[in-house]
Amino acid sequence: MNTHEIDYRIIGEEMQCVEIELDPLETVIAEAGSLMMMDGSIQMQTVFGDGSKGDQGFLGKMFSAGKRVLTGESLFMTAYTNN
Repeated sequence: MNTHEIDYRIIGEEMQCVEIELDPLETVIAEAGSLMMMDGSIQMQTVFGDGSKGDQGFLGKMFSAGKRVLTGESLFMTAYTNN
């Protein structure tokens, strides 16, 4: 998996939000329900688990999901891609 520095900007003092700029074909993964607004060229896809290993088998996904449930996190994450 190739990664590089994400272009972002933190807006606000007490009530903060983060504005993320995605390069073409760049993807960011976020917690379910964290999106406030997106451009029309952004594609949203819900993934089971954390979405970090796309070639993971069924048992690997179940193990990953089990770890997320034990720590109180959501089973699903959302991947946003700039097309």
